[in-house]
Amino acid sequence: MAYTGALGVMNMPQRHSNILSSYIRGPRVPRLREAREAADRPIAMLESSQPGGRFEIPAVSDLVLSQSCGRPFRYTCDLGAGRFSGQTQPMDFVAVAPDVATWCEVPEPAQLRFIGIPSDLARACLELDSEDPLDFGPVHTRHHGDPLIAQGLDLLWRELGRRDPAARLFVDSMMNALVVRLARLADQGAKAEDRRGGLAPQCSARVVEYMQEHLGQSIRLAELAAVCDLSPWHFSRAFRETHGCPPHRYLTRLRVQRAREMLEHTPLSITEIAMATGYSPQQLVRHFRRATGLPPGEYRRLHLDQPPRTPGSAA
Repeated sequence: MAYTGALGVMNMPQRHSNILSSYIRGPRVPRLREAREAADRPIAMLESSQPGGRFEIPAVSDLVLSQSCGRPFRYTCDLGAGRFSGQTQPMDFVAVAPDVATWCEVPEPAQLRFIGIPSDLARACLELDSEDPLDFGPVHTRHHGDPLIAQGLDLLWRELGRRDPAARLFVDSMMNALVVRLARLADQGAKAEDRRGGLAPQCSARVVEYMQEHLGQSIRLAELAAVCDLSPWHFSRAFRETHGCPPHRYLTRLRVQRAREMLEHTPLSITEIAMATGYSPQQLVRHFRRATGLPPGEYRRLHLDQPPRTPGSAA
């Protein structure tokens, strides 16, 4: 199994459901000192003391932030976007996308704190499609000292040890704030790197054609990015600049339009039309109603009730 995108290709022989399970069951992970979990949500923070040397963390389904919480230390690591080195100060952090295995080398002992943000929570916060890899581009190429995230992680560590309603409200709010701040840092980094503009016309045409040819199948963001030989992170931003909406929203428009045509011109059932447009019947009803204001069955009845036009009739 491998992850391909702006974060390169990382071999993942073992995948864990979240950051906590990787520490408990992983064969080569830092020494766990303490773990704190939210009372009723899959949110965990860990603190570890890692001796000098190389350690690896298996791929997990969470979006992971790792923060230095001890003395400054030098490191060399790869978070999936290529090898880099540096010296981190207390409260500095790095970010790892879901499903990416990582490694780090430290010449001296290092004290680290980790948090796993459930990927579905992060995608919902940013209104991303379920297939979006949560790749924050340049954020994964270095460590950061952003004050908001640094302080937020410290406060989350304290609040996860509490069990009162105020703590739950704080944790939920701060998790959303962390995800939004990561997206802002990614945008800032892209501008600093003089990121590419919109898609080239030929590339845009190829992507739309690929969508139309595969409407009945599950289409992943990585597939669309590969059509243009771009990383998912750069592709999604270039696509939005060219078409004014994210790739998954554009794909939904194409699927709804195909469904409208089939409702108007074929006798296929709603279930058959759903399959032909890559949806379950329930998904088709939801997206179709959102786009047209009508469920598919009612849309078909209204269309069939329209009298046929004759040549020369008024529009």
